[in-house]
Parts: sequence; structure tokens; C-alpha cells
Amino acid sequence: MSDSLSAKCSCEHCGVHLEFPLEAAGMGIACPNCGQQTELGALPVEPTADDQVQGAAALTLAELTAAFTRGVQPTFTSLLYRFGLLFVTAAMVLLPVLYVGLIAAAGWAVYYWATHFHFLLTSLRGGPRLFLLKLVLYGGPLFAGAVLVFFMVKPFFARRPRHAQPLALNKVCESVGAPFPKRIDLDCQLNAAASFRRGMLSFLGNDLVLTIGLPLVAGLNLREFAGVLAHEFGHFTQGFGMRLSYVIRSINGWFARVVYQRDQWDAWLEEMGDTEVWWMSLVVGGARVAVWFSRLLLTGLMFAGHAIGCFMLRQMEYDADSYEIKLAGSQVFETTTRKIHVLGHSLDLAYRNMRVAWNQNRTLPENFPAYLLRTDSGVSPTWRQQLEDTMGLGATGIFDTHPSQGDRIRRARRAAEPGVFHLDGPACSLFGSFDIPARQVTLLHYADDLGIPTVAAKLVPEKPSSTATSEPASATEPADPPQTAGAKPKVRLKRPA
Repeated sequence: MSDSLSAKCSCEHCGVHLEFPLEAAGMGIACPNCGQQTELGALPVEPTADDQVQGAAALTLAELTAAFTRGVQPTFTSLLYRFGLLFVTAAMVLLPVLYVGLIAAAGWAVYYWATHFHFLLTSLRGGPRLFLLKLVLYGGPLFAGAVLVFFMVKPFFARRPRHAQPLALNKVCESVGAPFPKRIDLDCQLNAAASFRRGMLSFLGNDLVLTIGLPLVAGLNLREFAGVLAHEFGHFTQGFGMRLSYVIRSINGWFARVVYQRDQWDAWLEEMGDTEVWWMSLVVGGARVAVWFSRLLLTGLMFAGHAIGCFMLRQMEYDADSYEIKLAGSQVFETTTRKIHVLGHSLDLAYRNMRVAWNQNRTLPENFPAYLLRTDSGVSPTWRQQLEDTMGLGATGIFDTHPSQGDRIRRARRAAEPGVFHLDGPACSLFGSFDIPARQVTLLHYADDLGIPTVAAKLVPEKPSSTATSEPASATEPADPPQTAGAKPKVRLKRPA
């Protein structure tokens, strides 16, 4: 490389690292690795504030109200959905009962062995060695059974680690007949979610929380975003189904903890098995085999519960989709699904570029939603079309919590709904100043989700120029020299470490 400043980026297609002169940032080249066209830019610069809010003036209440031509008719719950509610409820209740029955059976087996095989210790004939063997034969299964019962009961009293609990259009709530959320949370996920605010304590009322990812707001227009909100509010209308889904997830999570979580008792049992005393090693080995067998049974119950629960969750997603389709229309539903799929690819690419920029000079974008949009705008039309064409090829699996994108789009096409909300414009116009919460949530995303010390980071602000640089330029720095027409920058291939 020359003595001029250099920068690094990742290929938009194969992800290989490229190093190039800083003055070549923004130019398109053929990747030396895959041959696809890619744009050079160590840290894509976010769009300017003027570009971001152009045509996104704050909406008035009258304009928003007039955009809703009529209310959304409630979705008729199918016979399969109702049967699924009853079947899943019974099955998810029976699984823990079955587990308790296994504990009772194991406890009875220990009691039976202790009371019916104590004759092994009543005779001292044969000398001390024979007596030691009979003691191992009697005490080994007794010890293994007691350990088995203890390890099966232990999860009921294990403390669950604390996790952080996980805006919106009031007219969307009214249109779909959903209760209003008690709280609206913002994050940097490419998703929206409905949840209970206080977990099980919120079961008896409509104590609900709506979580919205700001990248979703930045990437969608008003009709698409309103449809996403209608989908989440559709979950709010499910009442018993939503509460059942919470129970399903809780039980499946409990089974997963029982199967995979280890504590000091497991470590103690493993240490005891390392002893050189043959009879103790034999007894502890039997106990460990019993514990392994109990976890094998629990693994089967976990997968059975997960498959049953996922069936119900997929039916709930179809039901929530119907509200999105009725509000935004079948065509907009398909457009939204395709757009979110491509944005997911751009999200992966954005994180790769951020990793390169962070490792090189500790720079991060100041506004992550805008940074994601800029990254998405750099995706070539050919690659974008390929992503959209292949997204419906995946089939729905029995352990999938959501139907495949192809299945959802086919249902939307069969519905052929025109929609009742037809207001165009960017979704960020729903915010008085979208840039402010976007910057705040970006900082929280770095600190809380990614664990990045933002104090040590150089946050790249928005720039009026579309030229990508590796660091924010100061007001005294000269402008980058103009590119010579037809000039090809020198690019060096950098393999990831």
C-alpha cells in the first residue's frame, strides 16, 4: 500500500476483508475473492438529517385518523385453532404431571429397595470382603436412587437467573380491538414483540408491553409499520392464547434448564466419581448413570413439549398475520415480509462492517438505524432480488415457532385483502424527532446488548456528504481529493483473523 491513509471494509457478498486507500472510499469495485461488485467503505455514513426526515414531517391527529377508512373485522378462530388450544393446554399440563409421576416412581423404587433387600446386611458369613461386596450391592442402588430423586426434585427449588424484561398507533389498537399496552419499549432489534409486563403477575389483566425495534421503524413505511403493529396487537386480542403461549414458553424453558443447567451438586458428583477407591467409584458411577438416564427422559419430554408448543405458536402467528393483512392489505404484507428479510441480511453485513471499523480505529456509528439503512442501500439489485426469490424455499419444521415465510405469504395471497390503512410516508414520521431516540437507543444497544465500552468509542456522526470515511473528519480537515474518472483503486485482500 502507499503512504496515504488506508481503510478497511467487508465485501457485501462473501464477507472477506478488503483494504484500500482512504480516498477510494465510496467507489464500486469487483471483489478479488468472489468477483461480485461491492462498494468500498470502512464505515458507511448515515444519511443526513435532511434526507432522513424529508417528507417525514410530523403527522397531525386528523391526518392519521382520516387514513383509517374503517375498522378491522375480528378474525374468526378456526376449528383447528380451537382444538389446538384445548389439546396443547392438556398436553402442557400433563407433561409436568408426568415428570412428578416419574419422581414418585423413583422415590417408591428407592423405598422398595431399602425395605425388601436389607437382608443383604443381616448376615456376616463369608468374611469382611463378602460383607463389603453385599454392602456395595445394597447401598449402591440405594445411594444412586436417592441421588436420582434429589436431582429430579432439585430443579423445583433452583433459582432462575434474572433477565432484563423485555410506539405505536392508538388507532391501530382501536381498529383491531386490542387493549392498549401499559408500556412501550424501544430497542435496536429488527423486530417487534408483545409481552406481559410483569410475567405471571400480569395474567389476570391486560398488563401488556409492546417492544419496537427502531431499525424496523427506519426501514418501513407507514402502511408496512402499521401492519407490523396490527400483528402485535393481534396477539393482544388472543387473550387465552397469549397467556397459554406464555405458559408454553415457561414450561419449555423450565425443561431446558432441567436438562442442560448444571450446579454445584453436579460438580460434587463428578468429583466423587474421580476417586481411586473402587467400591466408591462403582457406587458413584451408578448414581451418575441414573442421573444421566433421568436427564435422557427429561430431554424426551422437553422435545415433546417443544413440538406441541411450537404447533400452537404457529397457529397464533397465522391468527396475528390476519390482522396485519386486513389492516395493511395482502400486497403490503408480502412487501413487508420481503423487506424485513433483506434487512436481516443487511443487518448481518452492518455488524461485520462495524466489527472491522471497531478493530481498526474504535469507530462506531452514532445512529444505528440510519447506519443499517445506509448499509441496506448498498446491497446490489441482483443480490437483493436473489434474497427475495429464495426466501420462500424453506419449509416449516415441527420445532419452528413461526411458519415459514413462504407459507405466510401464500396465506396472505389467498386472503386478497385490500387493507383499510392507506397512508403513505416513512414510519419515522410518527416520532416528533426520530433522530433523538435513535441515538439514545443506539448507545444503550452498544452498552447493554453488545457490551461495548462506549466511552472508548469514536461515534461517527451524520455527515452531509455520502463519502464514507473511516473516522469523522474535523472542520479543519481538507476535503477528500476528487476521484479521477475510470480510476481503479488498489485493493488488498485481507483474510479474517
